[in-house]
Amino acid sequence: MKTIFLKLGGSLVTDKDKPFTARLEIIRSIGNQIQRAIGRLPDTRLVIGHGSGSFGHAAAKASGYKEGDTRFFNSQGFQSICMAAQQLNRIILDEFNQLGLPVVSFPPSASIHSSGKNIINWDLTPIQLALQHELLPVIFGDTVFDTDLGGVIYSTEELFLHLSNVLKPEVILLAGKEPGVWADFPKKSKIISELTEDNFSGFQPSINASQSVDVTGGMLKKVQLMFQTKRLLPATEIRIFSGETQDAVLDALLGKPLGTSIN
Repeated sequence: MKTIFLKLGGSLVTDKDKPFTARLEIIRSIGNQIQRAIGRLPDTRLVIGHGSGSFGHAAAKASGYKEGDTRFFNSQGFQSICMAAQQLNRIILDEFNQLGLPVVSFPPSASIHSSGKNIINWDLTPIQLALQHELLPVIFGDTVFDTDLGGVIYSTEELFLHLSNVLKPEVILLAGKEPGVWADFPKKSKIISELTEDNFSGFQPSINASQSVDVTGGMLKKVQLMFQTKRLLPATEIRIFSGETQDAVLDALLGKPLGTSIN
C-alpha cells in the first residue's frame, strides 16, 4: 500500500495578500484533480494537508504572534488563530465534499499537545482508521497547546514530519503558488530542479521567506523541514511545485516530476 502526503499551500488556496480570502476556483479545481487521481491510484492512501494562508497568518499577525516567542501566553490570540484556521478548513472540506471526496478533518488543536514546540502526544489512531476505511484525512496548520510556551503554531510541514514517523509516506508533494524553489528569489528567473544538503548552502541566501504574511518561516523553513523528513525517510520522493498550472496536482499525484525535488 503506497502512501502519499499532499499539502495545499496557503498561497495556493488563499490570496495571502487579502486577509480571509479563499481562492474557491483553485480549491474546486484541485478537488476535481484529486478525485480523478484517486480513480487511477489503486492501493494508495492519501493524506491531505493545507496551510492557513490569509486566514491563520493574518490572525496570527493581528494577535502579535511570533514564531519562537516565549512571552506570556495570549489566550485570545490563540483562540482567534484557531478559529481562522478552522474557518479555512471548513471551506476546503465543504468544497471537496460537494465533489464527492470522502474528507474527514483532524484539527491539530484538538488532538496534539507539545512542550517547547516538541510534540509530546498525538494519537494517530483515528487517522490510521480513517485511511483503513478509505477516507481522506485532512490536517492543517493550526494552534497547539504547549506546556512550556502556552500555545504555538504548527505548520503542515511540521505535522507531516511527525506523521512520517508512523505513516512512512513514499511521496510528499507540496503544492504552492510558485513553480518550485527559486534559485534567485526575488528576481525569480530560474527554478532549482534539485535541492540536496550538499548544494543547499549555495542556494540558501536566495531561498527567502515569503513576500506575503507568513508566521511559520516561508519557503526556507519548508525546505529545512523537508530535509529533516528526507533524513528520516531517505527513499521518500519529495517535491515542491506549483498547483496553479492546469492539472498539476493530478500530474504530481500520478508521478510526473514537477518543480523542485528534495534529495
